[in-house]
Amino acid sequence: MATLAFAGSLSVYKLPNGAKLVVNRREDSQAVAIHVWFKVGSLYEDYHQKGMAHFLEHMLFNGSEKYPYGEIDLIVESLGGNINAGTSKDYTFYHITIAKPYWETAFDVLYQLTQKPLLLEEMIQKEKPIVIEELRRGKDNPTNLLWEEFEKVIYKVSPYRHPIIGYEETIQSFNRDMLLEFYRNFYQPQNMYLVVVGDVDPKEVYEKALETFGKEEGRPVKKPQILPEPEQLENRSKVLKDSRVEKAYWLIGWRVPPIGSKEYYALVVLDQILGNGKTSLFYRELREKGVVYSISTGDFARPRDNIFFVYATFDPDRFKEVKDKTFKLMQSLRESIEDEEVQKAKERIINSEVFALEKVENDAYYIGYSLSVVGLLDYYKYFENNIRSVRREDVIRVLDEYILKKPYNEVLMLPER
Repeated sequence: MATLAFAGSLSVYKLPNGAKLVVNRREDSQAVAIHVWFKVGSLYEDYHQKGMAHFLEHMLFNGSEKYPYGEIDLIVESLGGNINAGTSKDYTFYHITIAKPYWETAFDVLYQLTQKPLLLEEMIQKEKPIVIEELRRGKDNPTNLLWEEFEKVIYKVSPYRHPIIGYEETIQSFNRDMLLEFYRNFYQPQNMYLVVVGDVDPKEVYEKALETFGKEEGRPVKKPQILPEPEQLENRSKVLKDSRVEKAYWLIGWRVPPIGSKEYYALVVLDQILGNGKTSLFYRELREKGVVYSISTGDFARPRDNIFFVYATFDPDRFKEVKDKTFKLMQSLRESIEDEEVQKAKERIINSEVFALEKVENDAYYIGYSLSVVGLLDYYKYFENNIRSVRREDVIRVLDEYILKKPYNEVLMLPER
């Protein structure tokens, strides 16, 4: 048994075929979360494959060698568990949360789901109209269009500019050979992270992993060509008109440090101060004073070409006022921010994190995200320490160097009158 690390109750293993296993033994919960993460998302697709990672998420639930179509959901639900999956631009994961006595059954289900799918041609053809209908419903939502256009404005080269769900013409072209090629490359042990959180014996989990996922062949992973976005030299703006909206929707964003970098933690603190919750600067000065209907901030938490954004809704004729006040508030924060405000923001972040991690499914998610997206388990293990180390001058530096002094990207959606 190759134990790579041990920190508190966190046990980390590497299976002989290259799969990584992390077990966080927690005696405070009778629920067990089991996650299978793959370092693959829509970012890893060639153009003719656009939408394939999301399509495979649908297909993996359509029958495996052991479980015919529909049986996996029935098994998990009959045991009181929850099963689901998620596909993003950077990662894909499949997960079950279930009561402790049934964790081995759930583990076997996820093994069958992710490693033994049938991917039958007839089911591929059956799934196409379902996914295309999902794509069309997304286009019927104006806010979905806003976010898609926002990324198209930001990214001119990077594959981040493409939607996760793909395009109707690419989805229509999918066949079994295409799916198998993509699946065999990325959904295999050397691109896999297994995460188990709950009151389980790490050695027993490791043995179970050897009996299941450990039997699969680990192969070198094809390296995708992900073009970096060139430096942006000028502001970019786009106005959309939509008859389905009655108020203005505004997104503005800047290129910022990637998740896991030293400067990223200062960005998290800045986000908390500017637009996270009712104590934030934007909420107090813009929302409470009736300038906007809503306003929030955040970042995409990406390992490359990351973006920090401000998102607001307001009366269409107040756009200039909202934009001017937003920039003035950020400029004034640069001059007026105090150590006490930074300290309070850090405590809110840490308290929120502690509260979220009480749920085993959130704990497993953060471990999987750290491994597959950030590329370092240290992000999960030392997040609190890194937040505590942020100083006032770090927050000012990030605000100054990455936002106030850099070009922005914005999309404004207005009612079509």
